[in-house]
Amino acid sequence: MADDIEVSLTKREMEVLTLLVSGDRNLDIAEALGIGCETVKEHVQHILKKLGLRDRTQAAVWAVRKNLV
Repeated sequence: MADDIEVSLTKREMEVLTLLVSGDRNLDIAEALGIGCETVKEHVQHILKKLGLRDRTQAAVWAVRKNLV
């Protein structure tokens, strides 16, 4: 997990992560950001890969623990 390392997320990835933490579904995130649902899925996958996590719940917990959102 990315707890001990510095992780660089793009501005868009941070926007997606913030909405993900709020519990929004991919469709909700897509509508809020004016992008396609498939694009949201890509952003979520990039976030998970960068953080070394398995799922969006872990990503949300990570973001809250890091006080990013």
